[in-house]
Amino acid sequence: MEERRRGQTTLDFAIGMSLFLSVLIFIFLFIPGLLSPFSAGVQEETVTTDRVADGLTMGMLGSPQQPYVLDEHCTREFFAGNAPPSGCGYDSGGSPEERVGLDPALENVNVTIRGNATATATSDETLCWDGGREELVEAGTGCGTILTTGGNPPTNNDASVTALRVVSLNGQDVTVRVVMW
Repeated sequence: MEERRRGQTTLDFAIGMSLFLSVLIFIFLFIPGLLSPFSAGVQEETVTTDRVADGLTMGMLGSPQQPYVLDEHCTREFFAGNAPPSGCGYDSGGSPEERVGLDPALENVNVTIRGNATATATSDETLCWDGGREELVEAGTGCGTILTTGGNPPTNNDASVTALRVVSLNGQDVTVRVVMW
């Protein structure tokens, strides 16, 4: 008696390969979704940037009893990189990240105070504290402490998160700009 054994046909191969590829594609699409809650993202940086901006404007550079009103001495010493005077709420540390309570190995921060120190209606420049006249002026030559600290924020399409707070400093409305990347 003759036994006939059937070999693999083209249809068998096509069904097997399509099933294999379907399972493989499902695995590659499903596994990253399982791991995504454990990876840091922009949402975490947004929360951290808001926390730093709120901390600076509601207590570190002023008094918690008067949020959004910055103390001139605390602000000047913070941007000069000096130890905090008594009554100031920021940490003494070498880098701006350490002074606001961040880990410099993981996060970068730039804090800048911008505003209009002249009569020009459209001016929004980085400000400077002129120690001789004890007033805010636009940053330039001959001013004392420039009110910016930290590294340069990325200018290209690199990911960064910005938080803005409008505060009062020395009787003027200014904007505190916190950028993290």
